[in-house]
Amino acid sequence: MSAEVTERFKVWTGNNETIIYSPFEYDSTWLIESWWDDLTMHTFFKNHWFKSVYLSAAYVIATNLLTRYMEPRKPKSMRPLLLLWNGILAVFSIMGTWRFGIEFYDAVFRRGFIDSICLAVNPRSPSAFWACMFALSKIAEFGDTMFLVLRKRPVIFLHWYHHAVVLILSWHAAIELTAPGRWFIFMNYLVHSIMYTYYAVTSVGYRLPKLMCQQSYDNLALSFGIYASFLILFSSFFNNAYLVKKESKPAVKTD
Repeated sequence: MSAEVTERFKVWTGNNETIIYSPFEYDSTWLIESWWDDLTMHTFFKNHWFKSVYLSAAYVIATNLLTRYMEPRKPKSMRPLLLLWNGILAVFSIMGTWRFGIEFYDAVFRRGFIDSICLAVNPRSPSAFWACMFALSKIAEFGDTMFLVLRKRPVIFLHWYHHAVVLILSWHAAIELTAPGRWFIFMNYLVHSIMYTYYAVTSVGYRLPKLMCQQSYDNLALSFGIYASFLILFSSFFNNAYLVKKESKPAVKTD
């Protein structure tokens, strides 16, 4: 990890594109990261990002067709495959959390919030490698839905919509290594490292004990409603105070 913040940003150019990035350097590179080539991957996502739309459409269609196919059939028992699947994704997510988290920590806690949302990750660094692996992994995560369908578990709208649109967003963001995506990638890696580990454990029959929590649903609903109103009101205030251009009043002449 870099010891000091020596300069605010550097500029990467390639394929007639410019990326302004935070010049963070890792102390070491893992073997899996050593094959990374910034220009090759930039070219790939620039030329093929729109194919993510086709992949997402194919995913939605395949989900519906497979659901219909399974309607008259019994659910599949897939414990060994589930353990393997969730275990692989858990390990991948933990690795991504650790490696991408090193740069995330530097950007947020040493350089500051503004730089973390305005300066991309270094396109030549391991953080760019893990950002692009994150984008590519969204294809693999379509497998989550297939397991649900084959086991005849409900697939709600939020589930398949989330998988479909995140792939498109991730592939488009990978072109410029979108700076705010740093937050999304790190949080997604972190949540998935916990989520897939939990799924791997429960796939072999283990269930976590339920914990007592003194909180009523009525109070939760009231709290969410009030804080939602705060979000709307403060957003409106911010928009009116800082974003909307106010017409200047003509000066009043005095004799």
